Amino acid sequence: MTWSPGLRILLGIGPDVPASAEALLACFAEPGKLAEFARGRGEGGELRLTPVSGSARCLEIVVAPEQNGCKPPTRFIGVCKNVTELSALEDEYQKQGGYLKGILAHLPQGITVFDETLRLKYWNDSAIEVLALPHEIVVPDVRFEDLIMVPATRGEYGPGDPGELVRQRRELALRFEAHSFERTRPNGRTHLVIGEPMFIDGRIAGFITTYTDITERKKIEREIERQNQILASIIENIPCGVSLFDKDFRLLAYNEELKAVLGLPDELFADQSTTLIDFFEYNARRGEYGEGDPDEIVRQLTERARDPQPHSFERVRPDGRVIHIRGQPLPDGSFVTIYNDITELRRAEARQILADKVFENTPEAIVILSPDKRIVSANPAFTTITGQELESVLDKHFDPSDDPSESALADDAWAIVEGGGSFSGETVGVRADGSRYPRALTMVAVRDRDDGSITHFVAIFIDITERKRQEADIAHLAHHDVLTGLANRFSLQARLEQSLADARRKGNALAVLFLDLDRFKNINDSLGHHHGDALLVEVGKRLTEAVRASDTVARLGGDEFVVVVQDVGSVSDAAHVAGQLMGRLSAPYSVGELELHAIPSIGISMFPCDGETPDTLLRNADAAMYHAKALGRANFQFFTEQLNRAVTERFQLEAKLRKAVASEEFELWYQPLFEPQGDVMAVCAVEALLRWRTIDGELVSPGEFIPLAEETGMIVQIGDWVIAEACRQLEKWHAGGLESLRIAINLSARQLRDKGLPLRVEQLMKQHGLGAGAIEFEITESSVMEEPTQAIAVLDALKASGASLSIDDFGTGYSSLSYLKLFPLDRLKIDRSFVSDIEHDANDAAIVGAAVSLAHNLGLRVVAEGVESATQLERLTHLGCDELQGYHLCRPLPAAAVERFLRDNPAP
Repeated sequence: MTWSPGLRILLGIGPDVPASAEALLACFAEPGKLAEFARGRGEGGELRLTPVSGSARCLEIVVAPEQNGCKPPTRFIGVCKNVTELSALEDEYQKQGGYLKGILAHLPQGITVFDETLRLKYWNDSAIEVLALPHEIVVPDVRFEDLIMVPATRGEYGPGDPGELVRQRRELALRFEAHSFERTRPNGRTHLVIGEPMFIDGRIAGFITTYTDITERKKIEREIERQNQILASIIENIPCGVSLFDKDFRLLAYNEELKAVLGLPDELFADQSTTLIDFFEYNARRGEYGEGDPDEIVRQLTERARDPQPHSFERVRPDGRVIHIRGQPLPDGSFVTIYNDITELRRAEARQILADKVFENTPEAIVILSPDKRIVSANPAFTTITGQELESVLDKHFDPSDDPSESALADDAWAIVEGGGSFSGETVGVRADGSRYPRALTMVAVRDRDDGSITHFVAIFIDITERKRQEADIAHLAHHDVLTGLANRFSLQARLEQSLADARRKGNALAVLFLDLDRFKNINDSLGHHHGDALLVEVGKRLTEAVRASDTVARLGGDEFVVVVQDVGSVSDAAHVAGQLMGRLSAPYSVGELELHAIPSIGISMFPCDGETPDTLLRNADAAMYHAKALGRANFQFFTEQLNRAVTERFQLEAKLRKAVASEEFELWYQPLFEPQGDVMAVCAVEALLRWRTIDGELVSPGEFIPLAEETGMIVQIGDWVIAEACRQLEKWHAGGLESLRIAINLSARQLRDKGLPLRVEQLMKQHGLGAGAIEFEITESSVMEEPTQAIAVLDALKASGASLSIDDFGTGYSSLSYLKLFPLDRLKIDRSFVSDIEHDANDAAIVGAAVSLAHNLGLRVVAEGVESATQLERLTHLGCDELQGYHLCRPLPAAAVERFLRDNPAP
């Protein structure tokens, strides 16, 4: 081995060290690598090593065999040179390349780099994600056409042969032209594709492409465009003039109304160079700003406009029109101004001032109501008449009559007014101290002049107490007995005719009781007319106190009296009234210092059984009264023996019923209610129906014993048993898997007067683990309207206890909308009388449709009862009934049978 002096210098080998392989290897930090290289490369080669001396240097060794013809070579020639700087540059290049790859890998944009042969040289993960390419095909040197075949096959380049589409795009790519376009993929995502060719030494070296997902940006751009369009539409359609000037006074936006409000000519807006100063100059020259030098006015206005401040003022134009101007500077230095023509408003205000003076000083009460009939305002005369301060009645509902018994009149009044008419009539008012007074009331509706909708109601009334008193005094003398103050024979005839008309209309019975005082003639003859008259006055008082205000008590003359009892439910009711009268009149009378007795004999005739005219009924009652006298006096008799037998049977039934209550001879049957679910009728509830099974097994019709139980008060005890039994049964059914089932229970009028009922219901529901809505109570309109205030309080408490409420037999009772909306109801049950003829009677169908619409508008579900045919079922379902019940679907069944039915017909 030999080496040159330059090698010694380069490797730091002293001149005294002989040339040898061992010495050479010892100079390098990796001698094994050099030796291995020498042994394995017979043909020569290159190797980079770091010498031991001076580790900061990097040397490159090139070895090649000497060309002396020997095989194998016998000697090698090596060249060693210092490549430290080159190595450092290569390291920096590698490091910078690593930085670049890291940056590109984390960019949100996808990046691909193809060389001049359209082979992939670089990409990042975002490119794979944006283009949705399979990872396995994205490899170095993959061909451009192989890569884009994936989206072409997916149809991302549109319809057509994928191969042809790929060929076309390859031809475009080979042009190496810069390009930029947006592409929306089938999944709806939009990408911005930007391609730029790469050049090295002026020659094409490939191209780099970025892919940016701009889906969200496009959404924002579309939303901005939509909002701009909305804003432009708002500005153009706003009923005020609008202008927008930038900080340099250039007009940016305006609407056509601006021209109309300010009377500006089209020429002022002819080009895009209109400025605020142009506005000032035009208006100043035509005197819009008043008298003065137009140039000076423009100068002053321009000076103020250079420092815009929020402002609001009114300006009267030369033609007398009043313009309200409101300006507001914006953050970017521009400012917007709104011009509103308020001429009519100011005129209306002047008219209002005049109306206010009339309103404040008229002696008639004037009440202004909102469209929902709540008090908005009232004049001082209202307080004078009613004693109620305005603050205490604001936002309260106004009723045409404060008397619940006049609810029908109130409904008629609202119907007239809402129909476009004017209502005038006499109604009842209640003062702040609770006293009642008659009033003459007029009501009209105020409507919007454009669409005709009601904006207000106006009610005007005066107190007519004094007028009515005078009229009453005159009428009293004509229609009343002078001695007792009772109705006389003439008045009795008129009242009885009216009572008969009411009874016919309602389908109710009516009783006429003819009373005669036994041995009154003896008292009159022996003690004198003075004592006799005093006795008759007391008899009249007792009779009046014993009957209802709606009944009639009259004196025919002498000792003969007549009592007309309206709305008699049965013969037994008439007998009950007669018994009460017998008891009251038989008690001793204190007349002066004497104690007198006047025991009556009473005859009873019934409408319609015993006659249909006043004369016939009075004649038959008179005959029955004489029959009572003939049987020994001091008793009452009905006109026929058949009616007498009915009374006897009634008392016998009452005795049996009291025993039945004590021994609980009752059971509950259940009739399912169904809810349409598609083509299937699913059971959603059952109604509990009371049955009385006597000891001998006979079933007594509810129609026979329920009215009797109501009259005698036994209905409360029976009702408590029904509620408890229904809760017990429902708990059992819920535990057996029928969790969604609810039970409907009927409540009577007497139960609605029981203030303790809600607490008992709440305790039973808790005891049996029943949730809210599991128990539903059905009530009739008539039962609530007997004492509406107390009934509503009980209903509210029941609702609070967790029970739901349903109005039963809707359409057959009062059907008072003013009260209906006060009831805390969940459901409205249409009476079967409307359902039965719905197939043939268009009126019934219309009534049902109206009831459904009314209920749904009040947020109530609608139940139709009495469904007896498939046609009825179809019609009622079509009309929107939410629940249905009737024999066509299922008859009432005992508990065990209905449970089998429920399990055989589960809800879908």
